[in-house]
Amino acid sequence: MLCLAATSVGTLYHYAFGWLAPYGYTSLPKLLGTAGGALLAAGTIWLWRLNRRRHPLHGDPAQQTMDRGFIALLFLTAATGLVLMALHTTPALPLLLALHLGAVLALFATLPYGKFAHGVYRGAALLKWAIEKRRPSTIALGDD
Repeated sequence: MLCLAATSVGTLYHYAFGWLAPYGYTSLPKLLGTAGGALLAAGTIWLWRLNRRRHPLHGDPAQQTMDRGFIALLFLTAATGLVLMALHTTPALPLLLALHLGAVLALFATLPYGKFAHGVYRGAALLKWAIEKRRPSTIALGDD
């Protein structure tokens, strides 16, 4: 969510205020993106470790490759973002930006094919449940 917030604030800076990237180290998009990227990288390293140590009967062996690929792609997205942030004043900026945006694109392009899509379905299910909860019951128990 911090990475999404960083992107959203950066978009607002660009289109609403006309401020062009790259931003300074103390700007809101940099602070949010750095915190989000560092936490995402640390979380994916921990998740990879847990996935490697998991008992084989606690998961579907056919899903193992997809699970680890998704974890690796999340880490690659976070790591390239952090490297981009650290080296944004160097001549390597265009290449690093292309690598980071490529990782982000790959992450979202694979969204419908993995467990990441579960978030969309779960969000839709929660929205439907909230709507149905507010409606009066049409079941007339006890009425003949």
